[in-house]
Amino acid sequence: MIKIIFVINSLASGGAERVMSVLANEFVDIGYDVSIISKAHYPPFYKLKEKIRVIFPQNKINYKNKISTLWGRLNVYRNIYNILKQEKPDLVIPFSTTTNGTVILICKILRLKVIACEHSNYKVNINSFPTWFIKRWIYPKANFLTVLTKRDKDQFYGHFMKNVKVMPNPLPIKPIDNQNNSQREKTILAIGSLSRWKIKGFDNLLKIYSQIVPKYPEWKLKIAGGGNPDFIHSLVKKYNISKEIELLGEVKNIQEIMQKSSIFVLPSRWEGLPMVLIEAMSQGMACIAYDCFTGPADIITNNVDGILIEDQNEKEFIQKISLLIENESLRKELGRNAVKTSENFLPDKIVAQWQKLIHETIHE
Repeated sequence: MIKIIFVINSLASGGAERVMSVLANEFVDIGYDVSIISKAHYPPFYKLKEKIRVIFPQNKINYKNKISTLWGRLNVYRNIYNILKQEKPDLVIPFSTTTNGTVILICKILRLKVIACEHSNYKVNINSFPTWFIKRWIYPKANFLTVLTKRDKDQFYGHFMKNVKVMPNPLPIKPIDNQNNSQREKTILAIGSLSRWKIKGFDNLLKIYSQIVPKYPEWKLKIAGGGNPDFIHSLVKKYNISKEIELLGEVKNIQEIMQKSSIFVLPSRWEGLPMVLIEAMSQGMACIAYDCFTGPADIITNNVDGILIEDQNEKEFIQKISLLIENESLRKELGRNAVKTSENFLPDKIVAQWQKLIHETIHE
């Protein structure tokens, strides 16, 4: 039996955490021995199968000053080193840039096979020396690096490393079998952490929506996601749209909310490969997204299964939302095609790619 250990920052809610949970569950189903090392001691937000062992290294970090913080983090990685040394897995799969960088080095010392997973586009924090150093000099030392889009491979990683594979995220929910659009509410839905409002473009979304409300007062904007809502509340007050917007907080029944909503919006300034967009498409929603760097263009075919907007073109975004609000038949057509497109990301298809990569890595 192939023994695999994932390493991740935490098991809280988030895109990378959800992807890892799906992969871990799927790997168990095909007969792998799967464990997860979580650096932060949070209970799993996403459901994990009973056979998956979750390991929390001793990681109480004293953030009193820089020295104690550094010492605490070094202890976390020392514990991870000891765990991997004792467990002797056939393969280690770390997630996120900083974790990737350290775990790759640990695996090289222990002579363990490692596939590092990058879940942001290559530009994220690239001007930070530690991030640049990890991506440019440590990633090539992994057996393989997986990235989310062809653009990441072609425009950056492919220039200095051969062991890089494009690996899309698996869809964590089942596409709907049929669409009953008559039951959909007049709701525009957005999803993301409120604390990451700048990355997710929620400030621009509220500005855009404030211009939608006067013409279509019966429509409501809902934002699902955890994080600090203070800044969002200040913008809601500024634009005087408190009656037309609802902050849902962190929710686990997002599938049900998507099935009741009509339009999904992704106003992000940048992405990796946005899972929420694929999920919304799988539930038959009419989706509209900025053609930001990177992700949406790898998922949506413009005017076929969704609408792509020139990056950060607010005027066009307003026009296209208005078009979708007014044109129910277009919403239905985009939603039907979106469900078909989402099937390209079904777990069995993505896991088959992973199985091939795992076999290649272990036996190289």
